Amino acid sequence: MGKKFDTSEILNYLYVLYAFTLPLSRASTSIATALILVLFLFSGNVKVSIKKIWENTAARSILIFVLFYFLSLLGLFPEEWKQGIRYLIPYLYLLPAVIMMVTLEKRYIPLVLSALIAGLFVSEVISYTLFFELWEKSRVIASNPSPFMHHIQYSTFLAFTALMLLNMLLKETRRGYPLFYFLFFVAVVGTLFLINGRTGQVAFLVGLFVLGLMHFQNKAKALLLSSLMIVLVVGAAYALSDNFRERISVAQSDIHNMIDKGNYGTSLGYRVGVTILSLPLIEEKPLFGTGVIDTIPLIRKEAAIEFPNDYFLSIANHLQNQYLQILVEIGFVGLGLFLVMLYSIARIPLQSEMYRNLKIILMSVYLFTMLSDIQLHIQFTAGLFALITGVLLAQSRIEQEEGQSAAKKEKNDA
Repeated sequence: MGKKFDTSEILNYLYVLYAFTLPLSRASTSIATALILVLFLFSGNVKVSIKKIWENTAARSILIFVLFYFLSLLGLFPEEWKQGIRYLIPYLYLLPAVIMMVTLEKRYIPLVLSALIAGLFVSEVISYTLFFELWEKSRVIASNPSPFMHHIQYSTFLAFTALMLLNMLLKETRRGYPLFYFLFFVAVVGTLFLINGRTGQVAFLVGLFVLGLMHFQNKAKALLLSSLMIVLVVGAAYALSDNFRERISVAQSDIHNMIDKGNYGTSLGYRVGVTILSLPLIEEKPLFGTGVIDTIPLIRKEAAIEFPNDYFLSIANHLQNQYLQILVEIGFVGLGLFLVMLYSIARIPLQSEMYRNLKIILMSVYLFTMLSDIQLHIQFTAGLFALITGVLLAQSRIEQEEGQSAAKKEKNDA
């Protein structure tokens, strides 16, 4: 009988490659997810791995949430079912996280994070060449240099990366590394406040405040230093970035247009408008929602009644809010499963302070940015969330295995 094909090494190399290409290619998420799933299913110990995945609270909650979304398609006509499957494919990009939990090896975890930083470094270089008009790229303007993804998603990547670099900077002791982390941190924050991504900018400030509180035992000192750093960052951004000043002005104009003119045809107005339009749908079907097929047509129908002169709401394609989108589509039951998933990820047990802080950074950035966009329904940001969650789950598994091994050794020695 032939030896079973060992996919472990290939999977780990694939995780590193995926981390590097994630900020640079939209296709990398779908291709990597498909390859990870296929390699995992053909691995020799898949039954044992699935059992371990299901026994882990966080991994199980991810699977249940994704499965519930797909089960919501039951009862649809075949044509609608196919449409629903296509719509739900982005949630499959969460699955690598649970596979990484049982297959990502200890020596590859730092490589995955380094590869992600390297990919962002390449993206950063390209962003600055676009900003200084040293290079041109189709559909990218110098004043908003987001080369590979929409500025909301890019701002999420930049916010997360900046906070991760700061966390590494504060813990790094190797010679030369702190200077690199500091310079790259400054460059990333600079890009973050150059582009139009207000979502990531605010998420960065929230994460910066939370990270500051975590790094100092004296909470009064932590509060003061965190607040001071936020003021300095915002002050520098306002003084140096024309785009940042303009976006603040635009936000003020959006609020004025909504309150004084009833005009919701703006970035902020659209978000408020779809929230208003969602309320009747939630009241009508609170438990299981209106479904993934009917939600947007119903929103547009409501828009024709409530906002007949607003073109942007009449062509709404999503609700610009992950929590709201889930609530309307699959009801309070679906939203409850989603919140349980987030809570379970936030409760992943980790002994390493660096990885505990990485978990806090992930949750701080995503809990906020999901208020402004459907982050887990977009390839780039769903991929980033799954990648980091997979790293955290794998690190937690490794720490538990090492703890059990040490305890067994101590028992045998005794």
